[in-house]
Order: sequence, then C-alpha cells, then structure tokens
Amino acid sequence: MRILHVNDVASVGAILVRASHGRDMLYQPALRRDAGGGAGGVARLAFRRMRDVSRLRRAFRHGAFTHLHVHYATFAILADLAGIAYSLHVHGGDVLLDLDHPVKRSLVRRALRRAHRVAVATPDLVSPTRVLRPDAIYIPNPVDVPGSMRAWTNSLRPRIVMLSKMDRFKGWPDQVGLMEALVRKLPALEVSFFAHGQLPDAERQRLTSRLLALGGRVTPPLSREAFASHLAAHHFALGQLEVGSLGMSELQAMALGVPTIANVSAHDSVGDRPPVIPPREAAEVVASLWHDGQQANAHRGQMGRDYVAQHHQPERSLRTLESLLVGDFRPS
Repeated sequence: MRILHVNDVASVGAILVRASHGRDMLYQPALRRDAGGGAGGVARLAFRRMRDVSRLRRAFRHGAFTHLHVHYATFAILADLAGIAYSLHVHGGDVLLDLDHPVKRSLVRRALRRAHRVAVATPDLVSPTRVLRPDAIYIPNPVDVPGSMRAWTNSLRPRIVMLSKMDRFKGWPDQVGLMEALVRKLPALEVSFFAHGQLPDAERQRLTSRLLALGGRVTPPLSREAFASHLAAHHFALGQLEVGSLGMSELQAMALGVPTIANVSAHDSVGDRPPVIPPREAAEVVASLWHDGQQANAHRGQMGRDYVAQHHQPERSLRTLESLLVGDFRPS
C-alpha cells in the first residue's frame, strides 16, 4: 500500500505522511487564499486548479501509489477530473457549511457518493456524514505529543488563550460569556484571543469589544509553529463550545499539557471522554487550579497529554486509515 494524500487540512495529511516513515506522500493543490482577490484571483485559481489536475495525475502514476486519499470534499473534483478513484476525508466545513452552499453542495454530494471509502475527522461529523454515506467511519486526528510538557509560565497573573478563530460552529457568544465569568472569578486573568475569522464583521466587532473590555489582547494570525509557542505561554486554554468535538487546536493545547476547557459531548458517540474542563464547571475549576499552583496545573495537563497520546497517536490513526482503505476496518 502507498497512499497519496491530496490537500493538507490542519496538518492532518502531513502528520499521516510523516507517520508512514517515507512511504506515503502529500500533494498540495492551489488554495484560494494564495490566488488573491477579485476577478483576477478567480481566474488565477481556476488556472492553477486545472494545472493541478495534470500534476496530480502524473504524481499518482509516476509514484506507483495504490490509493488516492482526498482531504475536504470539494477538492475531490481534482481526482474526478484526473480520472483517479479516491477515498475521502471530511474535516468539518465541507459537511457543516458547504452542504448548505448553493454551488458547493453538489460538489460535496458528488464526492461523498463517488468516494471508495469515507472517513470523518471529528466525532460530531459522524451523524451528518452518514446521512449521505452510512459507511463513513471516524478516524481520530493524528497529533504529535512533545516529549515533555510545556514549561510553566512564570507569570504572576493567570493567562488563558482562546483557541478558536471567529468562525461559525465555535460557540463564540458562549465563549465570551464564559470568559466574562472567569474574569469575575479571577480578576487578574489575562486573556488572549484571535479577532479574525468568518463571522460577519458586525458580530466580530461586538465580540471583540466585549473581550477588550475584559482587558483581552488580540493575537494576530500565527503559523503552526508560532501557534504552538503561543499556547505554551499560557496556563489555560478555552476551546470550542458548540459542536462537541476536539479540533486540532484543542488537541495541540492538550498535547502541550495546557488544561483545556471545551464541549466534548459528541465524543460519547465514539466511546471516549476526553479529560477536558467542563464548561459549566470552568470558572470554579480554573480558579482552583490557579490557586493550587503549578503542581495541580501540571497534573491536569498530564491527563490531557496522556489522552492525546493514547487516542490520537499518528501511527494508530494511519493504521486505522489503512484498514479502512482495504475494507478491513473493525471498530476498536
């Protein structure tokens, strides 16, 4: 078996390739954000995507790959145009957003219908994906766990990082409400947050104003490496409060040993319960962890690291994908 992954979403494709120890490869097609705006950007993107079709066909044939695995449903059109059978990995926006989009809807439905096998990246995607593909299975996102926990942040004030961009399905109004409750409990709390995202401008401005009133600090967009350093500089993390699944940002924070608040209700459907701080208990738990000091924080953080190492180990995720592709998947 040799897998050619198409499109790197949240580094999942890249991590799976690394887990194959040089056997598999990643092909990254052109992305909208790199083509620029306006009519010229649309034309450039269309040209680059058509060029991707021939390059993908050539890479697959010359590399003697046995499987083409596409990440994100709308990119499957490249495999269709290249005439290559494929499996599909859905990551959230394609199922939660694009299925309601007037143009993208048909691309997503076509991809789910034509894919040889279908995997979902987070537990909340199992039910909506199985409406169209009853055989879709959940493969935990692969996450690299550092060899040691992040160093304790020597700040006299507690620090919390809000992990999400201001996008839909992150529960942002609830996140801001929870942050206000946390600041009431810990007035010295330092809050950092991302003010960019796909929410309407008026809503982003309203949420930003509420966080700035708490003394929050806006963090600019960061590279993956800079994001990891940013996480490590905080005592706590706040993740999504809506869909009920851990995304890559929450998992990365937990892997570093940062105690993380998140809604994980969807994980019940796949038989595991991540050791996060429940949102309803967050104000009390965070205050207690801060007052109890470094050792209590480290103990809670280690629980998260152990969970990620057990459930999201890259080689384990790759083995699950391989068993899916050969039709030998067995629920663990």
